[in-house]
Amino acid sequence: MNRTPENTAADAVRFDDPRIAREWELQERAQREERAGAPMDEADPRLAQYRLLTRALRAPVMEPIAYGFAEQIARRAQALAAGNDRVERYLQQLLLAALVVAGAAMVWSSSANWWPALQAQVPSGSLSWGVLAGGCCLLTWGWEGVARAIGLDAAPRHTA
Repeated sequence: MNRTPENTAADAVRFDDPRIAREWELQERAQREERAGAPMDEADPRLAQYRLLTRALRAPVMEPIAYGFAEQIARRAQALAAGNDRVERYLQQLLLAALVVAGAAMVWSSSANWWPALQAQVPSGSLSWGVLAGGCCLLTWGWEGVARAIGLDAAPRHTA
């Protein structure tokens, strides 16, 4: 549409495909007629469509987008994702706790069979060191979980 008087329709654009050339000419004609305010021709529906499109593109936007719209949408999406992650994390912890309880129940119910055999196989004194190491692991991981639950954890380990 940036034509100078030297450019005429004959030398402005050339197309290899005649269908594309016809569409181009139809679009140009729709713009010319729309600018001139000519009445719409009912006989050519493609021209009418291009005129409606030209009219829509020339009209100003009805409502401007609010300031900070992208930030608001991003915050909303992050909150939704965080909520979904929170539920999923809770369900995973619940499943893990159920598996631990089920495992502990199985160990406790069958301990009458294997505990005496284990005590006979393990040298005396080594069993107390195993219990001590298990207690240390439990205390460390338990404290990290409590610190994370009450918000004393320094920073998240991953970022989105």
